[in-house]
Amino acid sequence: MFRQSAVLLFLITPPSVAAQPPVAGGNPNPPLRFKWQVDQSVTYKVTQQTVVRETVLDEKTEKPVTTVAKTNLALVRRWTVKAVDATGVATLEMTITAMKNEFLRPDGSSVVRDSADPEHAREMAAYLNVPVVTVKVDSQGKLVEVKEAKAGSGARLQAELPFRMVLPDTGPTVGQTWVRAFQMKLDPPLGTGESHEFSQSFRATEVKTGLLVMAVETALKDPPKALAERIPLVPMLWTGEVYFSTTANRYHAARLKAKAELLNHQGQGTKFEYESVYSEDVVEK
Repeated sequence: MFRQSAVLLFLITPPSVAAQPPVAGGNPNPPLRFKWQVDQSVTYKVTQQTVVRETVLDEKTEKPVTTVAKTNLALVRRWTVKAVDATGVATLEMTITAMKNEFLRPDGSSVVRDSADPEHAREMAAYLNVPVVTVKVDSQGKLVEVKEAKAGSGARLQAELPFRMVLPDTGPTVGQTWVRAFQMKLDPPLGTGESHEFSQSFRATEVKTGLLVMAVETALKDPPKALAERIPLVPMLWTGEVYFSTTANRYHAARLKAKAELLNHQGQGTKFEYESVYSEDVVEK
């Protein structure tokens, strides 16, 4: 059975925004932090291309049959700082202001939904130009709380942080590494409520033109023994680079990829392949 529809729907949950000033006290090299300001809004443009290929054995002929499904997603989202508490934790709302999603079916047909089309915009009214995600994020980019997530699972935001990164306790300096651990809970139809442990490592690689570049790699700590059970976890295995503006003290951009190949996931001769490419950039005013 071809499972890409559940996996692809799981992909479309949108990411995040920024945080509070560095700790005062005379430190000439305070740790890098998000800087939050109430009523501040930051807009990001996102594109994501995903391809899912699955080879299974035909029930009658027992010969391998391969199906391919693709999605092309483009959206514009705006994060607005609604409040900042005394500890530097910001309450942020995320609004999708434009969205185009193209789903290419295995039979070659396609379905397109584009908010630029008035009819499609009416279909998207429940999550277009209205707050769809409300979160609390601290000055290191850590997700403190998911208060509301209309578009998709709130648990997804534990895996895909609003700003795709966490900053270390000190620094960072070029070459510095740090790690964050997180859990991903899979509720039906993707799972039965079980949680899986992940590890996400960061390394500061360079600072150029006011941007800190960080390499990121995500790994599943104890992959399920049954390969078929790994399928909904594959989209979390992002690797690539994220960028933080050292002048604006905010998340700037991301270039990420998730890719996996599961051989014999439904018996000898079957295969599941997944590849997704994600880009996000701040939209300068």
